[in-house]
Amino acid sequence: MKRIMETISELAARWAVRTDGGAMSPEEQRELDTWLAADSRHRGAYVRARAQWVDLDRLAALHGPVGGAEGGHPAGSSLAPKPVPKLTAANATQPPTVALSRRQLLAAGIAAVGVIGGGVSWMILREGQGRYVSGIGEVRRIALEDGSTLLLNTASEVTVRFTKKQRDIRLVLGEALFEVAHDKSRPFIVRANDTAVRAVGTAFAVRLEAAQVDVTVTEGAVEVADSKAMSGLGPATLAASRPAVKRVVAHERAVIARARAPDVEPIGPAEAERQLAWREGLVSFDGESLQTAVAEINRHNRRQIVVDDPALGAMPIVGVFRATDLEGFSAAAAAALKGRAIRDGDLIRLQPGAVQTPK
Repeated sequence: MKRIMETISELAARWAVRTDGGAMSPEEQRELDTWLAADSRHRGAYVRARAQWVDLDRLAALHGPVGGAEGGHPAGSSLAPKPVPKLTAANATQPPTVALSRRQLLAAGIAAVGVIGGGVSWMILREGQGRYVSGIGEVRRIALEDGSTLLLNTASEVTVRFTKKQRDIRLVLGEALFEVAHDKSRPFIVRANDTAVRAVGTAFAVRLEAAQVDVTVTEGAVEVADSKAMSGLGPATLAASRPAVKRVVAHERAVIARARAPDVEPIGPAEAERQLAWREGLVSFDGESLQTAVAEINRHNRRQIVVDDPALGAMPIVGVFRATDLEGFSAAAAAALKGRAIRDGDLIRLQPGAVQTPK
């Protein structure tokens, strides 16, 4: 399995370099599409390789060429690769000779650790474990060593621990979207509070709010159960433990409150996209109360909005807003609800009355 994943990673690195080099021919694009569709692990590895390649480009631009490490580029050389041979069905299963080898990627990544403070947020998952945190107003994507990816919403934290038998993620705070590489031999389990979400190859989001956990599935299916009940259970044991285990499929959402069984409800594709608008740095509201909308906006900002009037806070709000644009949101809300927005130090207060835009 390890060698297979290494080969997939190497092929993904070749494709990442090739696609970065300019427009591909229709034949090459078809070959890439075929390779991505052949195995769900391919897409995860390709996304990971693209993220690494883009960040290495940024490092080269910000800090000059990377060199001096064994297997890396000589001092003064460029990170730009030599022309990459075209992938074909004949060589796609063989370990390729890559222009930018995995050793070179690793060497450049280790060199990058010293300049993380320079604005490049890129980390390597080594020894199958790590801790990842996103700041307030930050959406951060993490590429995991198995080809899976996770996207952290604002002010979120996860810990990752991979073993030979299991891929274990704990959502400590906030919200994350997981795109899981298929691997039946190692279940992918996300834990939040006392809830565990088990997936093999799928895409789903988990949000942790105080005593409640929300799970939204956009692709495939997951199984939701008590975290203790999930520990160490294989597929056959899980199946036998129903109704303790709830199955949640694509376009469904599960809400789990402590000491209560999961409540599963259907959710349309459009609604799922709306709930996950944060992936693009947006928040979307479709009739939620102003107070609810303000609470969501406040999650993404150090400055805060305060609703001073309960009646105003209960009024519905509709619209799509940039998550970090407090002034834009407060001005739009005040105009729509015939209120006013008043700047008060680091606060913006929404009150009933004439419309007034913060200055």
